[in-house]
Amino acid sequence: MKPALSLKLLAIILVVAAVIVLLPAKEAQALPEYAAQTGETCAACHISPSGGGARTPRGQGWIAAEKPGTVPDLLTSLELLGVKLDVDPAEFSDVPDEIDPAQPLLLEPGQADLLHQHLFNYPGN
Repeated sequence: MKPALSLKLLAIILVVAAVIVLLPAKEAQALPEYAAQTGETCAACHISPSGGGARTPRGQGWIAAEKPGTVPDLLTSLELLGVKLDVDPAEFSDVPDEIDPAQPLLLEPGQADLLHQHLFNYPGN
């Protein structure tokens, strides 16, 4: 390949790469039909923020409700999906005005190693 031709090819590749890098990325939106209907973004109904694929419970509830004008809230969605909650929502929304600060964890000699082992081996980590 001639040096002048390879320089031109390199210049073209660099210009194309610069244009691709410098173009602003657009945030993916819900399908226009659904976005206009619900006023929600894709992330309201889909696990992926860009939309498509698996749905969140709210997205599943929206489908279960036959695509109404709004996406149901989480509790309504769970009810539409047949989930029965045996809790009183007031227990989770009644927050005392003042919460006492957490107390330091006091351990007897030798307990720190046991606690460390327990936390290290805890299957939820």
